[in-house]
Amino acid sequence: MGIAVWRWLRGSRRVPRGRLRTGAVSEIERIPRRGGDRVQDLREGFGPIYQRRYTVRISGSPLTAEQLIGRLGDDLNAASPVEIAVFDKISEVSRPLGLGDEYVVHMPGPWNCPVRVVERTPESFRFVTLSGHLEAGEIEFRARGTEGNGLVFTIESWARSGDRLSEALYEGLGIAKEMQLHMWAHFCARVAELSGGHMIGDVEVQTERADVSEPGRKRLVTRALSAVVTRTFALAARLRDRPLHPEGLVFDATLVLHGTSRYWGVPFLDDRAELRGRVRLSRAVGLPPALPDLLGLALRWRQPQGRDAEPGPTAELLLATTGHSRLGRHLLRPAARWSPSFYGSLLAYRAGDRRVLLGAAARQAGTIPAGLPALAGALDDRPLLMDLVVATEFGPWERFGELRLQGPARSDDREPMRFDPARNSISGLSPAGLFQQVRGPTYATVQQVARRAGVPRRVRRRQPEKTAP
Repeated sequence: MGIAVWRWLRGSRRVPRGRLRTGAVSEIERIPRRGGDRVQDLREGFGPIYQRRYTVRISGSPLTAEQLIGRLGDDLNAASPVEIAVFDKISEVSRPLGLGDEYVVHMPGPWNCPVRVVERTPESFRFVTLSGHLEAGEIEFRARGTEGNGLVFTIESWARSGDRLSEALYEGLGIAKEMQLHMWAHFCARVAELSGGHMIGDVEVQTERADVSEPGRKRLVTRALSAVVTRTFALAARLRDRPLHPEGLVFDATLVLHGTSRYWGVPFLDDRAELRGRVRLSRAVGLPPALPDLLGLALRWRQPQGRDAEPGPTAELLLATTGHSRLGRHLLRPAARWSPSFYGSLLAYRAGDRRVLLGAAARQAGTIPAGLPALAGALDDRPLLMDLVVATEFGPWERFGELRLQGPARSDDREPMRFDPARNSISGLSPAGLFQQVRGPTYATVQQVARRAGVPRRVRRRQPEKTAP
C-alpha cells in the first residue's frame, strides 16, 4: 500500500484529464439489466454515476487487437499494479477468460471486489460487479487496430459507489477516485508493454459525471438545512432590505478570457473571448470604513452562444475576500483594502468529475482602502485589473483570464442589482456540495421578501392626497 501511495503521489496528478461530454445518462440507459445471482447493477448503487474512459495508443506492436486481448485475458495480473489489485480467478482456472467466469479482485484494506464476465468478443471482454464490490456497474476492456499496424487499447467503465462508505471515500474525500485513476492508467501503460510496442503520448483519461435523483437521508438533510438558513435570512430581510452587502457600487466590466494549459470542458475556462458585464463591489456587514470587513465582488455577464458568439443567457459569479492558500481559500477573510486582495468563490463548482474554485486576484498597482468613496475615486483615475483564476479544491491556481473594472461608479440604491448564481449559472459549471444546494433557495426567498417589503412603501409615497369633491 505504501508503494501504491508513493506512485499515486508521483504520477496520478500529472495524468491528463478531460471530459467525455457524451451524455453519461444516455449511455447508461443502453446498458441491459444483467441476469444471474449476486449481480450489483449500477441502478442499485449510491451517489452519482461516472462514465470513465482510459485510452492508450500503441505503435510498433507485432500483435493484432485480438491477440492482445487474448494475452491479457490469459493473465490479467501481467498488467495490473499488483500492489493495488490482484485478479484471482475462482472459476474454470485452467481455461482462458470466458463468458460467465468469476474473479475476485483483492485490494488493500478490509474488502475484496468480486466480478463476473458478462460479454466476451475476440477484441473485448466486460465485467459486471457482484455483491460486496466497492462499486456497482460494469467495466469493459477492448482493443482495435488502426492504420499503420497501430493499436488502441481502451478501458471504459460505467459505475457508481456500491455503498455509503464507498461513496464517502470516492465522492466525499476523493481518495478512492484518485487511486482508481492511478490503477487503470498504470494498467494501460503495462498493456502497451505487453503488446511489444511502445506507447504514443500519455494515457488519456476522460470522464463524465451524472447526478442521480434519489430520495433519502441526504435529501432530508438538505431540505432541513435549507429551511433553517432560508428562514433566518428571510427574517433578516424584513429588518434590512439586504441582510448582507447592504451598500455597494456598480462598475462596467470587461472579461478577457484565454483559457489555461489544461482542458476543463467548460467554455468559461477554455475559450478565448472578450465579454462585457457589470460588477458590484460591496462590504458584507456594512461596518465603518476604518474597520476590516468581508468584501464582495458580484459579477454578471452574457454568455456567448452559437458559432457567431451571439449573446446568450446571463451568468453570475459571486466572490468574497478569502485566503489564497490551499487551506485559506476555504475560509472567509475580512480585508481592509479593495486592492491588492484576493476574492474567492469559497464554495465549489463541478467541472466534470472535478470540484473547482474560482477567484479573482486584484493586482498590486496601488492600494485602495476598503471604503466606497475611496473605491469610486480610484476607478475614476484608472481601471482596476484582476487576474481570473481557477483551481481544484487543493491544487494550484491557474490564470484563465483578466477582469477589468472601470468607472464611473454608480449606486444601485434605487434599482438594486440582485444576484442569483443558482438560477444564472455558468455553462458547464454546476454547484457542488451541500451549501451550494442551500444557496439557491435562500437567495430566491430573501429577494421575494425584500420586494414584498419594499414595493408597498414606495407606492404609498407616490399616492396623492385625497381632496374634497
